[in-house]
Amino acid sequence: MPLGSLKVMEPRLHFRRADPAAVDSLMKLQDYVRSSGLDPSLVQLVDIRASQINRCGY
Repeated sequence: MPLGSLKVMEPRLHFRRADPAAVDSLMKLQDYVRSSGLDPSLVQLVDIRASQINRCGY
C-alpha cells in the first residue's frame, strides 16, 4: 500500500485543548509518582494494568 494512501487517525479528544489545567495536574502527578522512590518497574506495571482496565493503549 503506498504511503500516501494511509489514513492518519485523529485523536477523538484533544485533552490539552479541552482542559489545560487538568492535563497539567495529571502531568505533575505523574512526575511526583516517578520521583517518589517507587521501583520504576512497579510504576510501569501499574501503568500497564490501568491501561488494560481502561481498555486503552499504553
